[in-house]
Amino acid sequence: MDKTIDYVLEVARCGGISKAAGNLHITPSALSKYIIQKERELGISIFNRTGNRFTLTHPGERYIEMLEELKDKKLSIDTEMKRLADLYNGRLRIGFQMSLAEYMTRRIVPEMQDQYPDIKLYLKEAGGRELEKMLKEDLLDAVLLLVSEEPESLCCEKICKSPVVIAAAKGSPLRKKALQKDGFSYPWLSDDDILAEKAVLDEGGRSFRKYAGYLVERSPDFLREEITVSNARTALMCVAQDLGIIVLPAFLVMSLNFSDEVELYSFGEEEQWTYLSVLSDPHSAVKKEIQVFAQAVRESDFFQPGS
Repeated sequence: MDKTIDYVLEVARCGGISKAAGNLHITPSALSKYIIQKERELGISIFNRTGNRFTLTHPGERYIEMLEELKDKKLSIDTEMKRLADLYNGRLRIGFQMSLAEYMTRRIVPEMQDQYPDIKLYLKEAGGRELEKMLKEDLLDAVLLLVSEEPESLCCEKICKSPVVIAAAKGSPLRKKALQKDGFSYPWLSDDDILAEKAVLDEGGRSFRKYAGYLVERSPDFLREEITVSNARTALMCVAQDLGIIVLPAFLVMSLNFSDEVELYSFGEEEQWTYLSVLSDPHSAVKKEIQVFAQAVRESDFFQPGS
């Protein structure tokens, strides 16, 4: 891009030649010549000169506005070309929640390798908020998450839905307390039955606060930190040993292969749902490849509610 564009924009930003020249690392006289030459080419005065002060003329205001649009467009073009270069070099960047790592590596990655053997997969494991941030900053092409609500400004392709449940050890006394209740995927537990149990917590009790915050408000001591873990697999291992109960999407119990070790229960006034979803930028330059990824997720052995 013509370097004079940067020169004009800097003079407009600084309101004068001297400071702009210093920022651009050229002499004030050279910068002044560039501005004069550009005004001659355009046939307009971009700036009004009052002593050392430069202010925009009416045509200059519109010219600066168009230059800024042009710079934004160039940045967008450069970003997309970089992404396409990455793709042609065989790299697709996929992020996923830490609790979905086993699901990704055992089911999705092999399918992607079959579909696109020449593409190298860059995999990023992180928390949901961090992954969404990386996606918006163009550090990832697609993200696999369990979400309750569609994030703003991102494409969200829902693959399947999963009820949020209480997980307890196999053979727990809770089985005798649970009731069959219409509108729920699993035997239903009352709030009192849940509050009588010990809880296995993720850090800060995020999962319970998100899905059963009303229980926490009713009985703050329920989240006593007896056992705190950092991931769903470790939490389910604790539950299988009857060290406490957890609340989580049923999908994780299935994908982490704990169906034979824990029992699931519904709770609350109505069933809550989460959705296994593929998130992406609506303006992504690799939409086709993202669709291949989403299809690979869709065709895997995903969880069917109530199974």
